[in-house]
Amino acid sequence: MDDLSVIDSFMAAFSHAIDSGFGLLSGDVASLTTILIGIDIALAGLFWSMDGEANILSRLIRKILYVGLFAFFLNNFSSLADIVYRSFAELGLHASANALTADDLLKPGKLAGIGYQAAWPLLKQVSALMGFTSFFDNFLTILDGSRSASAAGSR
Repeated sequence: MDDLSVIDSFMAAFSHAIDSGFGLLSGDVASLTTILIGIDIALAGLFWSMDGEANILSRLIRKILYVGLFAFFLNNFSSLADIVYRSFAELGLHASANALTADDLLKPGKLAGIGYQAAWPLLKQVSALMGFTSFFDNFLTILDGSRSASAAGSR
């Protein structure tokens, strides 16, 4: 349990495989999006021509803005999601007055190491209380510890 960085290397390899798969689909997604936008604008133009109202220009501008915003979100979802993640992570870390950074939260091996380091004194104390005969000698201490842990967890 000394080297927990294997989790980080596995996550890096997994993320690379997923990201390369998205790169292979980007051309198909772009062409499908273009076709759907063309169909949407063509249907909107057809309905506007049959409507006969005079404010077609404002409706056309509104439709172009909606389609443009949708295309912007599709093309930039990765960077937008990263911006939202980093802002919430920094806000949470700032509120907790923690020494971690937003990049550290993306390293599960480092987080597991911090948790293991924090739990080590507790595990050491529990190992001193365990054993066949010492379990029965320390039964009330173990029972009191488990009762207080469950009471703290239910709050």
